[in-house]
Amino acid sequence: MATAVPSSPSAGLTDTDYNRAALALGDGIEPALVRAFAEVESAGKGGFGPAGLPIIAFEGHWFRRYTHAKFDLTHPMLSYPYLEKAGSQWRVNNENQATAWETLKTAMALDHDAALRSCSWGMFQVMGFNFENCGYSTVDDFVTAMKGGEIGQLQAFIGYCKQSPTCIKAMQAKDFAAMARSYNGEDYGDYDKQIARAYKKHGGT
Repeated sequence: MATAVPSSPSAGLTDTDYNRAALALGDGIEPALVRAFAEVESAGKGGFGPAGLPIIAFEGHWFRRYTHAKFDLTHPMLSYPYLEKAGSQWRVNNENQATAWETLKTAMALDHDAALRSCSWGMFQVMGFNFENCGYSTVDDFVTAMKGGEIGQLQAFIGYCKQSPTCIKAMQAKDFAAMARSYNGEDYGDYDKQIARAYKKHGGT
């Protein structure tokens, strides 16, 4: 099971947390790299939005997959095929955090589990469908941890990365393109360059 998280989401990450995360990920992985992922994934805003809820992004193509496309006709803004990264529906659904949470609530009314699985969560934007890899028995347990504090979000990141030997090897080799591909898929845009810049900014060598 995953480690317990703080009761207050206001408890931010410390240098010790980043150091421990780097050690947990493996030899040759620096805290600066963990900080780089945190900065890029959260756009430098941390793990929580203005309402005190985790930063999320609803991904309608994943909702479509988990609901077997049965809402394509009735809810085309929530359930649609993947055509491009951050396409038109995605931009509307995730215009801001208030909108993203309203989108999630609407999707949850249709299929609770599928909706939670179809969001990326927190500072590191780990997808809900990775809940088991992150050490949780259910997606609801995962979401509770994401709401509990940034330390839970960091633990989810560690769990997600450790289940992917390709991702760990890329981190150890400082192969930013391979990191980007492993973490965000083939359609990663300039994610590799963003991570590299943030890594250097945080003292990476």
